[in-house]
Amino acid sequence: MASHFEAIGIGVASQEEFEEKVISLISEGTVRQITKKVTEHVWTDPSGARLIAQVRGGKLDFLLPCLAGTAPAVPVRDVRLVDAETAMLDLLDDVDGEQVCPIAVELEDRAVLAHSGGRLETGSLVLSALAEEVTVHADAEAYDASQDDDELKFASDHFIPSGAFPLEEPSRDWRPSARALFAGEVIEAETAVNTVTGTAFHRIRVRTIAAIELDVAVATTGLERPPARGNIVSGTFFLTGRLGLQPADPAESAVKRRRWFRR
Repeated sequence: MASHFEAIGIGVASQEEFEEKVISLISEGTVRQITKKVTEHVWTDPSGARLIAQVRGGKLDFLLPCLAGTAPAVPVRDVRLVDAETAMLDLLDDVDGEQVCPIAVELEDRAVLAHSGGRLETGSLVLSALAEEVTVHADAEAYDASQDDDELKFASDHFIPSGAFPLEEPSRDWRPSARALFAGEVIEAETAVNTVTGTAFHRIRVRTIAAIELDVAVATTGLERPPARGNIVSGTFFLTGRLGLQPADPAESAVKRRRWFRR
């Protein structure tokens, strides 16, 4: 299983390397003031690799690796934070506004949402994903043929929000996680290169259930061939998204090149 950092071309093997590589990248990004004590730091590479950190009083509160998606925004409703990292919301069909499914997702602008009360009645979500395990099929026929006849079969454009509900009797400390099982057609594909690390990763646009499109980052390791247009990809994915929320008094500026992080 590829790590979320590997999916965007950032390999981290130790705590020391994490501090040296990831923290230094965040320090080169931009910052916006959320509250007097909380700042949000965003580093985005030309490849689309993105890191988002929330810093409170000089300490790292929250770190999100993600892909700077450009897919068409999906209408959503009943957005609410369920813990410090994860939000639940309903994906809607863009045609008739009917619910497609509830999902758990980690939001790029979660700090703004949290500061404004942690809930949003309606909005538009640019949805992205980092692949954890993925299989590439030549086309829908190949995907169908890959499924065991003795097991439940899934369509080539299915979407199962596996992190939104427990698969068995939940423990008391169970919380939703931003994960989903889905399959869909690759409608755009390229091999991007993280300009800082020099590591390549696959960046693809996938169309899944209800014609929902999302951008997906896939590590190059473990794939026999790169995804191409017309292929079907399926697997497990970490979901991220952007609502486009702005602080009540937005203030963006370049981050000074200093060591703001402390343990």
